[in-house]
Amino acid sequence: MKKLLFLGIVMMGMLSSCVKDAASGTPDPQKAKEEAYNNAFVQAFGNIAPNQTWGFKSGVRAATTMRTANTNGNQWEDQDWVIPADITDSELQDVLAVFNEEGAESYESLIDLNDFFVQQVYKGEASYYNHSQYIDNDVSKGLKPNEQPNVIGSEHMDWLCTVTDKKVEVVSYNPYEEKVVIADSYDDHINNFNNGKCTSSWTSEKTGIAVKNLMLMVNSNTNKFGFKSSEDNGHVFYNFRMEKINGNYYVGFDFEANGNNPNEKVDRDYIYNDWIVKIVPGKGQTDKVKEEGMIICEDLGNIGDFDFNDVVFYAKVWESGKTDIWLLAAGGTLDLTVAGREVHEAFGVSKSTMVNTMESTGKGAEKPIVHFQASQTYNSLIDIPIVVTGKDAAGNITSHALTAEMGKAPQKICVAKGFKWCKEYQSLKDVYPGFKDWTTGAASTWAGSYNAENVCDYDFEY
Repeated sequence: MKKLLFLGIVMMGMLSSCVKDAASGTPDPQKAKEEAYNNAFVQAFGNIAPNQTWGFKSGVRAATTMRTANTNGNQWEDQDWVIPADITDSELQDVLAVFNEEGAESYESLIDLNDFFVQQVYKGEASYYNHSQYIDNDVSKGLKPNEQPNVIGSEHMDWLCTVTDKKVEVVSYNPYEEKVVIADSYDDHINNFNNGKCTSSWTSEKTGIAVKNLMLMVNSNTNKFGFKSSEDNGHVFYNFRMEKINGNYYVGFDFEANGNNPNEKVDRDYIYNDWIVKIVPGKGQTDKVKEEGMIICEDLGNIGDFDFNDVVFYAKVWESGKTDIWLLAAGGTLDLTVAGREVHEAFGVSKSTMVNTMESTGKGAEKPIVHFQASQTYNSLIDIPIVVTGKDAAGNITSHALTAEMGKAPQKICVAKGFKWCKEYQSLKDVYPGFKDWTTGAASTWAGSYNAENVCDYDFEY
């Protein structure tokens, strides 16, 4: 916000340009500005608590949303997932008619899903010879087995998996937190699918009907499937074939073993009926709100007032990633976008015009609330990009995204529904006495007590 008040100590810090780019050794104006902002914030509010996340969830998603295999089957209905119907006899016969025939070795996935159910369809009965049953273990000579086959493929298929680039790592055990990291290739276990079948079973609390043979995969993918062969100490084979049958998708697996010893070697037959599962897109009955809150911001256009109203908006992030945004105020005069939408243009004013959407505060224009749906999807409120564009001292166009890093001075803060944001030039330090203690960690809340004369008291249906 281009405002009249400056802190002398901040300006001195900015003019010194003591922060340099590591690569070139030249002064970095943006880093210098952020350092000046941080120093001014600490001077105004005290040393920041190292675990302060500024009202946003920590950078780690909740374990229930990040876990690739959602094993809490008794909670799926409460989380609004639509439970697939059981496999019917006629469905099974249609599927077997396709997979009992020798298929091409294509390893091709016909769908690209992140959230999906894996449902048991069929545990195969085909028997195989291992190499120890051949006369002299030299199958290259075309020798015939001298005993009956005794390896039932499905009984030696364990640990069904899909292959993904998203890997869950534990960040903390107390409290328990997880994060997802990107891996080149990661075998993602589909829990409870072992020994050629699914062992999951529970009773629905809503319907009283038994639900079985299912696993829900979240944040995984359907690009590639595999299984471990217990016949050769758990080697993973990716012998799968996907088919679309009567509008549904099925994956069949072909058993194989390739261990060091003859009794650990089993040749494939290229018939993908040793284990068959159904892939059902994960759908909620309704799209539910995952996270919502109001976000108040400082754009670093002028440092030191800390009124956090350069842009104020309310947002809802849905389970699908859909994100709704309500613009409430634009107290800054720099070019600023929220989820790609320039806020002054959204209000229909020039960038030099400050906007508030409530009763007159004596500053800026009064405009109706602007609601829009973001063109992209987001996982969390903190992921919604707020980007400021301006010119540096040399006249170069620069852009930076506002941040809320743990333990550092915030450029954006998440607050609850109904928060009354500061009027122009009114610092959080003066308007909300509890903010300072909350910043330093001396208090767990801060927005309960405020100076009523210096806030924008406005509410609406979100």
